[in-house]
Amino acid sequence: DARFTMFANGEIKTEIVDSVRGKDVYIVQDVENHLPIKFNGGSDERVLSINDHIFALLSAVDAATQAGAGRITLVLPTYPYSRQHKKKGREGLTAARFGQIMEFLGVARIITLDIHSREIENCFNRTRLENLHASYQVIQKLADIIDVNDDDLVVVSPDTGAVDRNKFYASTLQKPLALLYKERDYSKVTKSANDSNITDMKLLGDVNGKIVFMADDMLGTGGTLLKAMKFLRAQGAKQVICAVSLPFFSGSAIDDFDAAFREGRFTRIIGTNAVNHDDLLKKEWYIQADVTTLFAQIISLLHH
Repeated sequence: DARFTMFANGEIKTEIVDSVRGKDVYIVQDVENHLPIKFNGGSDERVLSINDHIFALLSAVDAATQAGAGRITLVLPTYPYSRQHKKKGREGLTAARFGQIMEFLGVARIITLDIHSREIENCFNRTRLENLHASYQVIQKLADIIDVNDDDLVVVSPDTGAVDRNKFYASTLQKPLALLYKERDYSKVTKSANDSNITDMKLLGDVNGKIVFMADDMLGTGGTLLKAMKFLRAQGAKQVICAVSLPFFSGSAIDDFDAAFREGRFTRIIGTNAVNHDDLLKKEWYIQADVTTLFAQIISLLHH
């Protein structure tokens, strides 16, 4: 049992009512939750930003520490700021700093899904990172859509950063692997699917007359994926199916994918419930893979 208070100026207080002294405590924080959250005994509802969620998490971790918890593990379906893991100029390495703040507070482990870069793990001295993958759940859903033994199936990596992920799928499904190479203008910030920073795209491999399966870790505005789908269809792909571990669908992404589906750019998108979207579940083109059991199994294994 716990109580969460939000004061008029936006400050958050966490109070753990039950004793957790010496306990193995798992704190679950969905930083991508944009639905109203109840505070002050349910009398106050607020929609929190990612930064609000992070400070709520910080408050909860400190409360558990002050209450004498034996070990604290964070369960973060999405690791915040994971895209800020490298720098090309005078910019911060915020993915690492977030983890170091949690380590300083005494967090022993962080459990997350498909972290954007494994390099983030290198920033820790003592905290362990458990990086889960929803590949089994995704393949189950893929097998419901198509025959995964079809000779025309080819796995395509949407960029060089996703090669390892798609190499795994190609190896598991015993299918050929192709690669999309993209050149980007990093001076441009992508704000919508129609405003992508991709300047050029090339395909290494053959997709003509093929069923394309393409996997990535996250989908933000979706501009990159929509361009890739259009390009693959132009190269002769007869069907395009995508899988994303973290389906953010930021901004106008849902409407943009609706339009692309009507144009025939893709058949289905498989996402997970690591990110909650009520509206997406109503879409014909969206399929949700359930990762709650995956997280539950890992928590059980770590504890026991």
